[in-house]
Amino acid sequence: MRFQKKYGESKIEGCPFCGKQSITVNAQDIPVCMQHKNTLMQEFKCMCGEYLESRRGKYGLYFLCQKCGIVNRKKAFETNTVKEFHENDTPEVKEFKQKQQEKRFEPSERREITIDTNDVEWFS
Repeated sequence: MRFQKKYGESKIEGCPFCGKQSITVNAQDIPVCMQHKNTLMQEFKCMCGEYLESRRGKYGLYFLCQKCGIVNRKKAFETNTVKEFHENDTPEVKEFKQKQQEKRFEPSERREITIDTNDVEWFS
């Protein structure tokens, strides 16, 4: 049985803290409601034990694991508990932001690799 699609109902994201419809994004680029605009989320861990990095794409929020790859939002929220960090909790927020900045890759760390057809070892 097919249901008729209605305009605006295909992509409704909920706030991870309270479940209301998300209207804005917080400092971590996670869609949240207006009440939780100034709150930060703890770091999530994957089932394998690695930390998950939050990303936003065409279809909404998803997480990226270095070992497993892409982990969808629902699975990440099921395996982790959501904790809030308010901006008033200065030491925790500073520590969290430092960890986030350490994780980010600087453009100077990246390097371009050019593969030629003569490089046989690359495809082994």
